Amino acid sequence: MGTVFRRTISDKIFITALVCAGLSFLIGTPQFTDINWNTIGTLLSLMIGVQLLRTMHILDALSDWLLVKSQHTRQMTQFFILLAFGGSMILTNDIAILTLVPTFMTLNRHQKGAIAYPLTLIVMAANLGSSFTPIGNPQNLFLVTSYHIDILTFFKLSAPLMIASLILLVALSLWVPRKSLTMVPAKSTTIHVSQIGIATSLIGFIMLVIFNLIPISLVIIVTIIVGLRIDWHVFQHVDYALLLTFVCFFLFVSAISHNSYITLWLNQLMQTPQSVYIASLMTSQAISNVPAAILLANFTKYLPALFLGVNIGELGSIVASLANLLAVKQLLLFSEEQSLWHFLKVFTVLNLIGLLILGVFGWLYLLM
Repeated sequence: MGTVFRRTISDKIFITALVCAGLSFLIGTPQFTDINWNTIGTLLSLMIGVQLLRTMHILDALSDWLLVKSQHTRQMTQFFILLAFGGSMILTNDIAILTLVPTFMTLNRHQKGAIAYPLTLIVMAANLGSSFTPIGNPQNLFLVTSYHIDILTFFKLSAPLMIASLILLVALSLWVPRKSLTMVPAKSTTIHVSQIGIATSLIGFIMLVIFNLIPISLVIIVTIIVGLRIDWHVFQHVDYALLLTFVCFFLFVSAISHNSYITLWLNQLMQTPQSVYIASLMTSQAISNVPAAILLANFTKYLPALFLGVNIGELGSIVASLANLLAVKQLLLFSEEQSLWHFLKVFTVLNLIGLLILGVFGWLYLLM
């Protein structure tokens, strides 16, 4: 428990959110009743389920298999891009990055190749792939629970973006250098099919509460029981800092929502789908897409515009998505500060290119 507590209170993202929540009292008076506890509870259950899957080393086994199947460095990178893209849909973009980035960097070190360009594509793939499902990232989870949409409506929104994103990533991957691979001995990874079946069923069960088919209290109880029976250690790895960060986001947004001047300005700003789209894109660049979604959802009924804005808006700046900061943390464990600055330059350029291309796609989609 001590380790979990220290890790939570030392999390820089949580500390920043806590400071912002504290400063929000200068803007307005936040109400604890404005905290969406359904989102918090669902996120807790989802993180337990995802951690169960992570302990089963599914992505590790897949990455080892893909390395064996790769013929050159470009193909290896493309396989990792596809794995990040697909894996993030179920295991979330955070878990995909925390699992695949260290694995890729270890393999790439043996190949003595450039890291910034392929690593950026993998991070972009995790972010964009997570946009396809309601459990892939926190902003989708929040939007689905807040707007109470059904699963068919959600996938009608997310499918076009998923297809456009995949085309973009494949095109960008063609610039990855094509060199012969130096084979690395694969790690021995044991996969327990029965446990994977239980954990996957648990994720599906959690999906039911996201679409308001069962009560959140039942989901939390079942999730905790399953977690304790399979591996109680998963509770030590749940990102409690992220849960508290969400609470801080809700309080910060609540304070803003109770400031008459700001609410008047936002209401005037977000009168059309196009204005909501631009506002969510730009706000995500400054404060990250999760708090942007929580903030702007209070001022618009145009869900498609907001969905596209905060999901495409995770491209761009390094702070546009919380998952980007996790990737930087992983990079620092493997590289020197000089490599970090080079990565940030490449990351920013590629993300701005992606933001421009998908940003135009989102605008045209809204005009259809």
